[in-house]
Amino acid sequence: MIGHDCRSGGPPAGPGAACGECPAAAAGRRAFLRDVAFAAAGALVLTGGSAARALAASVAPVQPAGASGTQRTYPIPARDAIQVDASNDLILARWQGKVYAFSLRCPHRGARLEWRENEGRVFCPKHKARFAPDGTHDSGRESRDLDRYEIARQGASVTVDLGAVLHADQDADAWRAAVITVA
Repeated sequence: MIGHDCRSGGPPAGPGAACGECPAAAAGRRAFLRDVAFAAAGALVLTGGSAARALAASVAPVQPAGASGTQRTYPIPARDAIQVDASNDLILARWQGKVYAFSLRCPHRGARLEWRENEGRVFCPKHKARFAPDGTHDSGRESRDLDRYEIARQGASVTVDLGAVLHADQDADAWRAAVITVA
C-alpha cells in the first residue's frame, strides 16, 4: 500500500507516492518515528548522556524573589537547572557548579531564545544558533556568545542587574567574570 496514490484511486505510483492520509502510510510513519525514538534513547543510554542533557529535566519558570530598580533577586537553584523569567527576559542557569544570568534574547537579532531539552542547549529559532548552558556559542549560525548580566551572590540568593548587560565581544573580561561559583 505504501506506493498507492490515493488521489487517483489508481495502482501504486511508486515508492514515496502515498498521499500521507492512508492508514498504511500513517502506520508506516508511526513505526518509523517509534524506531527513531528507541534508537535515540538507546544511544543516550549507551553514551551515558551529558551533563548538559541532564538539565533537560530541570527547566522551570522562575519569578524574582525581590526587585529594586534594575536589580532582581533569585534563589540560587539547588542543582543544575535552567530557569526562565520571561517577564524580565532572563535565563538563570546553574551548570557545573556555576550560576550565570543571560538575556533571553538572541545577541544576533533579538529573537526570543528557547531551551532545547533534547540538545541540552539554548537555541535561537530564528537563525538556528546554539549556545551551551554557560552562554558560549557552540554551533549554528555565527553569533557572539549570549549577553550576560552582572550577577552577585547574597547568601542563598543571587542579584542580577538587568541594567548591566555584558557583551563577550566588547568586554570579554567582564563577561567572563559575570559568574558565581556555588559548587
